[in-house]
Amino acid sequence: MDWKFLLGLELDDPGFEASVLSLFRSRLIEHGLEQTTLELMLERLGLLKAGGRQRTDSTHVLAAVRTLNRMEFVGETLRAVLEAWRSRPRRGCPA
Repeated sequence: MDWKFLLGLELDDPGFEASVLSLFRSRLIEHGLEQTTLELMLERLGLLKAGGRQRTDSTHVLAAVRTLNRMEFVGETLRAVLEAWRSRPRRGCPA
């Protein structure tokens, strides 16, 4: 039903054989036209515009920052422990 709406067909329209899209994609790839077709469709449908806003999924970026923050925390903890150990009074050694 989504395809019929997208193509402006009536609900009782028989549509097309399901394999038509698969065969079309195969022919595009065979002739190396998949990128050209995508760019043409995006241009004609106005989906990409110069200066437009782009949305990205930043989940992996947040995870990387979280890992970095944890690593920095571990590093700072080790630094604090080493400084405390270095400044402790040593037994049996003159200060």
